[in-house]
Parts: sequence; structure tokens; C-alpha cells
Amino acid sequence: MAQQMLADVKKGEKLPATHAAPVCAWQFGKDLTLVQLPEEVTVGYVHDIQQSVGPLRLWVAAYCNEVAGYVPTKQILSEGGYESRGLYIGNGWFAPGVEETLTNAARDAAVKAGRTLP
Repeated sequence: MAQQMLADVKKGEKLPATHAAPVCAWQFGKDLTLVQLPEEVTVGYVHDIQQSVGPLRLWVAAYCNEVAGYVPTKQILSEGGYESRGLYIGNGWFAPGVEETLTNAARDAAVKAGRTLP
């Protein structure tokens, strides 16, 4: 990944500063909220979203709409390893703020779909 990014810079290309990641939510009456996350998010996102919207009647699903790589949490980014390697389709690594950005987007989508926050 780093070699590809360096090659792009040497060719005069700009590295991407953002990565579009669609986040959706469906509300099924008062019974269930389905939050759909893109990519291969790591397990920490389930806890983050449960904290943000409440754990009851919640289904968090990943691999929705697209999969271009792992989306690590801040902790995984600091630890390194294969889940922090970035996109495997395209160029780029995620910044530590990705966890907060994706969690906030999930909360906003759930509220827009009709979920009542605790």
C-alpha cells in the first residue's frame, strides 16, 4: 500500500483525503433498528454504536453496500496489524477520527430512520 501511494505521489497524483462510506439505517416499527455499515468494520464498532444509540432492539451489520477494506478503531490503528492496513481496493489508510465519524453517521442514520435515543 505504501509503495503504491509513493508511486502515485511521484507521478504527481494527489492522495485521496477522504473515502465515501455509505451508512444506512432501517427502523422496523418500534421493534428493531438495523444499522448498515460499509466495509469490514472491526468489532469495536458494535460497542460504539450500542453506546451511541442504545443496545436494545439493535442489529449492526457490516459488509453493506461496499467493501474496500477494513475500517479500524482508534485502538486498532494504534496497535497496528493487518486490520490497520487500510483499503485493499484503492489507496489510503484511515485516520484515528474514522471511529467517531462512522459512529456519528450511524447514530444520525438511526435517528433519521425513526429510532428514539435512550
